[in-house]
Amino acid sequence: MNSLRLFIARKFIVRAFIVTFIALSLGAAGWADDTPSTAEGCNVAVASVPSRPTVTSATDTTQCGVVEMEYGLERQWTGAGANRDDFTGGFRFGVTPKLDVHWSSSDFLHVMDGTGDRTGFGDTWVGFRYRFSNQTRHRPAFGMLYSAKLGSASLGLGGTDRVDHEFAFLASKDVRRVHFDFNVLPLVAGREGASGHDYNTGFALSSAVPVTRRWGVVAEGYGYTQLNEQTPGFASTMLGCTYAASSRLVLDSGVDVGVSAGAPRRRVYAGVTYAMGNIYSRMRER
Repeated sequence: MNSLRLFIARKFIVRAFIVTFIALSLGAAGWADDTPSTAEGCNVAVASVPSRPTVTSATDTTQCGVVEMEYGLERQWTGAGANRDDFTGGFRFGVTPKLDVHWSSSDFLHVMDGTGDRTGFGDTWVGFRYRFSNQTRHRPAFGMLYSAKLGSASLGLGGTDRVDHEFAFLASKDVRRVHFDFNVLPLVAGREGASGHDYNTGFALSSAVPVTRRWGVVAEGYGYTQLNEQTPGFASTMLGCTYAASSRLVLDSGVDVGVSAGAPRRRVYAGVTYAMGNIYSRMRER
């Protein structure tokens, strides 16, 4: 019965977001047509703006009017013979040149540890990102990101029935050929089976360097403070590469290695980001 209720709740969450996503897209498209400056900013050649593979988020938002799809597969070794497989992805939509909205979920989650072997649907996240300012010669770009977790994973897969809130304060800067992103990541997590919330803060710094016209290298260090007695603080590092198959399609892969006792021992991943098209341009053409 619990699994049936979870399945129904998951379907309701996904469908509700799709309806909201379409309504927002149509409303924003009409708003852009009525605002010349915004419409001009949305009349761009479609290109991908990946947020993978880093934990750190850039201040660059999805292009105005563009829908992006992003998915990735990872295997994580958490220690003591346990491992976790996760196929996660979703969509982003550029509402304005400085604002995008996003939805993502773990479509397939497999956990194997000392308590058994479990497979199911993971949690769902929705939110937005806003860029306050562009970078200048002496000042980085600044922005913020907000995401809410809509609990759709079962308790056996680490899910809760509480809503979590994650905030991110973003800064981005190009220094010659190297692009840097820095985030401060406060998290407000609802307690399972109890009132109140737990709190922690994450810090993440990533750098990306183009090696050739298509290939790039990305490195990152990140960590979180302790959330509660069951979730200690940890620190980790990541090294990966990206390949721009085209302006719309970007592939990525890499490895993540924990550097503290509370971190997963190792994680390998591969993913793809694809810019599907510009909704605003198509609606104006029609």
